[in-house]
Amino acid sequence: MTSIPESLSLSDGSSQGWALVTGGSGRGGAAIVRALHARGLSVVIHHTPRSLDKAMALQAELELLRPRSTERWAADFTAEDFSVPAWLASRGVTVLVCNASAYHASDVGNIERTDIDIAIHLGAHAAILAMLRPRPNQLLALRSVVAVTDISVDRAPKGYVSYTTAKGALQSMILALANDWAPHVRFNVVQPGTLLYPESWSDIERAKRINESIPLGRIGTFEELAGAVAYLAIDATYVTGQVLAVDGGRSRQLY
Repeated sequence: MTSIPESLSLSDGSSQGWALVTGGSGRGGAAIVRALHARGLSVVIHHTPRSLDKAMALQAELELLRPRSTERWAADFTAEDFSVPAWLASRGVTVLVCNASAYHASDVGNIERTDIDIAIHLGAHAAILAMLRPRPNQLLALRSVVAVTDISVDRAPKGYVSYTTAKGALQSMILALANDWAPHVRFNVVQPGTLLYPESWSDIERAKRINESIPLGRIGTFEELAGAVAYLAIDATYVTGQVLAVDGGRSRQLY
């Protein structure tokens, strides 16, 4: 699998078209890529330049299952020269998953962090949508968009002002477009709760408190997130403008 500029490796694709998953090289993004690929879609794996090794490993894994069914797109959404490559518009992307994310603490005075979060969560995805907007007589065109936000959009934690604001802005844009682009494109949102902790996680007591706050008694898996995304992206053909929490019931806790 060779790469040409912007880490694009061309392939023929399938009759079902392509899915583009932003932030698709690791953790939840990789699970979403695998789920959509298993459903027969070819997949464009967006990743940052620093995640190249993970993206290449994931691509190699999927190419063994179905050759010529993946592409890679390397792009830093915070770069001043960020742009959406024209080849995406002609690729036949039928499903877009807005998953790219960054989770860092901030307060209202941290303008630099706010700019970064808005660029990653909102600005880049808006630019991608503008590039993929269906055009007349386009055989394979965008049909379904799923944004991965966070239950914190509705129940904000302390100390993450810009992250929560940016995720909320992404969710609002997706729900607005459910009206603006109907009936041609469906737009839905998945709000994950607590999923598998990073390998660096070491706060056992906090993990215990989190588990106790979840009605189902455990944190979620990336595969459960990916299943919800695949359902809204592919199966829920009469569902648009909806928000699905995948959180074990945590967002419904009253105490």
